[in-house]
Amino acid sequence: MQMKNSLVYFTGTGNSLAVARLLAAKLPGTEVHSVGRMLEGSHFDLDCGTCGFVFPVNCQDAPEIMRRLVRRVHLPADAYVYAVATHNGDVGFSHFTLDRILRKNGQRLRAGFAVLMPGNSIAPYNSTNSDEETQKRVLAAASEVAKIADCVERQERQPFSGSASLRKRLKGFRNMLRHRVFNSVPENFWVTDACNHCGLCARICPENNICVTADTVKWGKHCQICLACIHWCPQRAIQNGTETITRKRYHHPDITLEDMICRSKDSCPKHSLS
Repeated sequence: MQMKNSLVYFTGTGNSLAVARLLAAKLPGTEVHSVGRMLEGSHFDLDCGTCGFVFPVNCQDAPEIMRRLVRRVHLPADAYVYAVATHNGDVGFSHFTLDRILRKNGQRLRAGFAVLMPGNSIAPYNSTNSDEETQKRVLAAASEVAKIADCVERQERQPFSGSASLRKRLKGFRNMLRHRVFNSVPENFWVTDACNHCGLCARICPENNICVTADTVKWGKHCQICLACIHWCPQRAIQNGTETITRKRYHHPDITLEDMICRSKDSCPKHSLS
């Protein structure tokens, strides 16, 4: 009997979910899993013949939430394990990080792929792509994913995209300092008067890190900087610092808000976040 395929994704603006769905459509018998739901449900056993991890590059690396999941996941010893990094021009050392984690669990990353997708940065020194470039990348992703699916079906060993050089690691450290220290992105979220306290930001946050009451919206200390909240807010009410007031929002055109919702209103934090 043919063993099933598993795809585990983490996404903020929908790019990685869109790639995971395109890939699943090319690989019969594929189950698609959200990192957030797996962690929330302590679901770490995947009985599969192939397992792919799909994620956006964050500060040259795989996001912390994906690394956390990979440390805990249990896979068959003979599973073909691969990764697909969605990126805005630089894959960094993300695949090398996952391979190092997998080795500790007796596994190996057999292939590391990359798919160029529209950028979603809100940093003042970076920008989202033009509408023309965004459409170009979205359309090109399908052919790139088809090539990846072909390699996965043949279980080919492929060199990792990106580099684990000292230069890349220093660049990642610099970017992390920019986001978390100098620009204090996790601490600088706020809402304008346009906020109607609908609570959608809390329901799409993969870390359950946002508390919405009738009077306030508060962010906790476990932000992944995935930017789901700021890009999916229907009112464009969520800001980070003052630069984002005039910056355009982005989310993948094939992904809906319903696709992004992680939890019901009742499961969102109602009081203080720590």
